Amino acid sequence: MTFRSLLWPLLLVALIFAVADLFIPTVSVLLVVFAGLLFGVFINGLAGFADRHAPLSYRMSFMLVVTVILLLFAGGVYYLGAQVVQRTDELWSQLQTASEDATQRLKQYEFSKQYLPDSEQMQSMVRQQGDSAVSGVLGGLRSVGWAMTGAIVIFFVGAYAAYDPRLYRKGLVKLFPTQRRERVLEVLDQMRSALGRWIVGRVMSMTLVGVLTAIGLWFLNVPLPITLGVVAALLTFIPNIGPLLAAVPQVLLALNVGTDTAIYVLVFNVALQGIESYLITPMIQRHEVTLPPILTIAAQLWMGITVGIIGVMMAAPLTVVVMVLIQMLYIHDRLGDPNPGELTTD
Repeated sequence: MTFRSLLWPLLLVALIFAVADLFIPTVSVLLVVFAGLLFGVFINGLAGFADRHAPLSYRMSFMLVVTVILLLFAGGVYYLGAQVVQRTDELWSQLQTASEDATQRLKQYEFSKQYLPDSEQMQSMVRQQGDSAVSGVLGGLRSVGWAMTGAIVIFFVGAYAAYDPRLYRKGLVKLFPTQRRERVLEVLDQMRSALGRWIVGRVMSMTLVGVLTAIGLWFLNVPLPITLGVVAALLTFIPNIGPLLAAVPQVLLALNVGTDTAIYVLVFNVALQGIESYLITPMIQRHEVTLPPILTIAAQLWMGITVGIIGVMMAAPLTVVVMVLIQMLYIHDRLGDPNPGELTTD
């Protein structure tokens, strides 16, 4: 086998690896832009509602909505930041005190002295832990920096899209043949309507779950009930997986109160999920696009493995978009079904 015969397979493998390296960053950027468009649909819906029910133009309503969102975001960041810093200092002090108490108690027993490090070993361990902590802090700061950059991009993409949505709508339609543009407009309108209804349903679920979580944790004397309620509300944006993630900080803080409290918090979360599944979700299904749970979970797993957290967050709204495209362009246009969104058992 000559070198020339191996050249093309090697070039093909190199091309595949190059495309794979570019695939994930490209999809991540596109998902951030999609998140911005989703945020734009949210802003557009609020501004349109204010435009229809208040003596304000759409542009004035838009500016009012954006200002309120910025004020709420700034207030939430300030409150949560102050609470996190305060609780972190308290938790670190409690851990140091607990460690010192445990060491002093162990020194009282003769058999434990050979296992306890001496002062030099302790200093070496502290230095190593300090280096690890610095690396962890730097990594955390880098992640926070990327998250803040993504949030800024999402905000500006959503603001520009909501400020003049017709401009981008017309530009997108221009990419299609003239005989298909009317159908493309219908598909875009249906996608915007479906995403709008999905957002309404998510916001209703987030609000109810956040309020119920704060009230329940307050009765259980868990620290930071309002903060944990806000976290639970935000994580409810992610169907199926979000409520599980929201329970983790609740249990961790409940452990500082007592083991019984942590068990009560777990029971409370199970009960809350039952209420959401059998009361809240049926109540909002008339507003929200109903997504098949298996399809949503599969999309979340696939997007999470290939892209990461942004993929998990955007899996559900992307599923809404894909369902609209399949229903309108394949089931209706290709297969000729006049009711593509309805299932019949006759």
